Amino acid sequence: MVLTGAAFFHKYYAYLYSYVMPQAIRDMVDEYINCEDIAMNFLVSHITRKPPIKVTSRWTFRCPGCPQALSHDDSHFHERHKCINFFVKVYGYMPLLYTQFRVDSVLFKTRLPHDKTKCFKFI
Repeated sequence: MVLTGAAFFHKYYAYLYSYVMPQAIRDMVDEYINCEDIAMNFLVSHITRKPPIKVTSRWTFRCPGCPQALSHDDSHFHERHKCINFFVKVYGYMPLLYTQFRVDSVLFKTRLPHDKTKCFKFI
């Protein structure tokens, strides 16, 4: 799955999310104020029948100045688990597909001067 805050997708999927995706899924996202990323992944996988493509470096994103993440709260995972089970019921199957495919930048292993390395210094 891909977090929507860090994803690039065609604007058509935003239209589908708002006007075509089952209302029951949008209602659950609104009720929990959570799971919109899961709903978008379900929708795109359902439409395309393809998994997402990871297009980032091998490094993990770090945010030293960020406040504590939602994922540290157990109720967050419980809600997301409920969302996944509900979305599977609505779609009638599990549209998410497994993949290990990643597209690396051509500059991934290129040695650049320290001041010109990259825009995202914490990735």
